[in-house]
Amino acid sequence: MSAFRSLIGELEVALRVGSSAKRTDLLRRITDLFLGGVDTFSTEQISLFDDVLIRLIDQIETQVLAELSGRLASVDSAPEGVVRRLAWDDDIAISGPILQHSPRLSDGELVEIAKSKSQEHLFKISGRSQLNEDVTDVLVDRGDSAVLNEVAGNGGAHFSKIGLAKLVICADGDDGLTTTVAGRADIPPLLLRQLLARATDMVRERLMASARPEVREAIRKAVFCTYRKMSRSLVPRRYGQAEALVRIFSQDTELTRSQIMRFADMRRIEETVVALSVLTAVPIDLVDALVHDPGFLGVLVLCKAVGLEWRVAYSVMLTAGTAGEGPTPRGENLRDEYEQFAASTAQRLLRFWQARHELSARPVQ
Repeated sequence: MSAFRSLIGELEVALRVGSSAKRTDLLRRITDLFLGGVDTFSTEQISLFDDVLIRLIDQIETQVLAELSGRLASVDSAPEGVVRRLAWDDDIAISGPILQHSPRLSDGELVEIAKSKSQEHLFKISGRSQLNEDVTDVLVDRGDSAVLNEVAGNGGAHFSKIGLAKLVICADGDDGLTTTVAGRADIPPLLLRQLLARATDMVRERLMASARPEVREAIRKAVFCTYRKMSRSLVPRRYGQAEALVRIFSQDTELTRSQIMRFADMRRIEETVVALSVLTAVPIDLVDALVHDPGFLGVLVLCKAVGLEWRVAYSVMLTAGTAGEGPTPRGENLRDEYEQFAASTAQRLLRFWQARHELSARPVQ
């Protein structure tokens, strides 16, 4: 550390009267000294380097800070204060290497950065070798298409159930994201069916050529489900009479819930849709789209969000034409998925779906 102590004297002079070139040279020499002995320094010694570098970096130009970030990014014991200062920088050239590689950033810090920084910052975080569910939840909520594709393709990224469901929702209309998400080994059967049911023929053909056997079988089932369901969903529907009927008892939540069972058992789809709209406070057009979606996820989320028992939910699925013609093994599988799905998760997904629906409905400025 004698070399380090001699640099401290130079630091005081450089900060007081030194040129930019002098401060840059000093930063590089201190960094060289740190990296040269990083495996031998104690915690207290690393803290001294941290204090010194922090004093310097606020007076260093962007290009040099980007260089420093790249040199420290993969160092397990890099000075924590410096790492945090670089990670929070608005300039992605400075923060990018740290965000993507530094093991010194905690999951909590990554979450806070992901909540407030730019899409470029989110993209760099998405490329980290390991990501936990708390971080990926924020990336999925805030990320644009590039971020979603990057994190979905990251084999070291772990997703919560709701995070994966949101990825599937976001993949609608995005062939690249659909292909990437379908290739994940951790996607549950329910979400895979939903994803493939909404996929284009081109994507299905591409996946069929290279997919795992279970994915190929899911594709075949999704194609059958889609064509059968589309024939029903293309029928034009008018909700005026159904709204007038449901309005009579819509102020009574329990009565409305019981009426859903009656409407579904009678295969009265318009009244079923309106009653679900009343209970979820979701517009009729979105409820109609979710009920008639070629996958199972939309109707499952609607029914679970309002706490319908499985028998009622399955009757709604049959009415919508999504669960086959009777209580087949396919229905038994759906029951397991339905009962494992938490009501709180369904409610959060429904709000996410509604926010995306409202955003897509806004006129282009």
